[in-house]
Amino acid sequence: RLEQQRDFWKAEFAEEVDVLELPIDHSRPMEKSYDGGNRVFLLSKELTDKLQDAGESSGATMFMTVLSIFNILLSKLSNQEDITIGTPVAGRDHADLEDVIGMFVNTLVLRNYPEGNKTFREFLSEVKEKTLNCFENQAYQYEELIEELSLPRDTSRNALFDVMLMYQNFEEEELVIPDLKLEGYESGYNVTKFDLTLMVRKSEDGLYLNFGYATDLFERATIDRFITYFERIV
Repeated sequence: RLEQQRDFWKAEFAEEVDVLELPIDHSRPMEKSYDGGNRVFLLSKELTDKLQDAGESSGATMFMTVLSIFNILLSKLSNQEDITIGTPVAGRDHADLEDVIGMFVNTLVLRNYPEGNKTFREFLSEVKEKTLNCFENQAYQYEELIEELSLPRDTSRNALFDVMLMYQNFEEEELVIPDLKLEGYESGYNVTKFDLTLMVRKSEDGLYLNFGYATDLFERATIDRFITYFERIV
């Protein structure tokens, strides 16, 4: 089974991956510092419902729909049509691991081709098919894939991808303590592992999206422009 999964991923990356060249504000340092910032924005419930309907009409999940839009954004920004995006998966694909304590996270690298001659529905259909195939082969570890491909190491970039999509599909539990009212607090963070990280969470208000970014590369105003572009694509 793992041998079949290895063959799948080797075929997926048989052709060399194009390095994603986003429009950056500062020269890329020779080595990552992991300094980061983040910008949070909300897609309205109305827009979120329309996205949901658009995806469901093609048999796609919200994750697949957002992934398609993110691919289009990155393609427009970079003027490239070969886009790779990393995404974390739970890594508990075996029933025996369900009740075991510990981290079992793996990273999948989703490679898609948002070519300009495709309609959105055509591209969404491709993304849906690709995503299902990748998740079907998620047991093969990212680190093993990197070793298998014998990729040259670059201290200024991540191997295979520089952009991450994280989709949170769990509900936040309400914490209750007698005589206390508790609510979430967005404290922000100043660390990022990648050039860009889009974190997505669906709520009753709509779709919360958080753009994490490397401050060595991007100014805050640039990320705000990216957000505007993302909303325009939606």
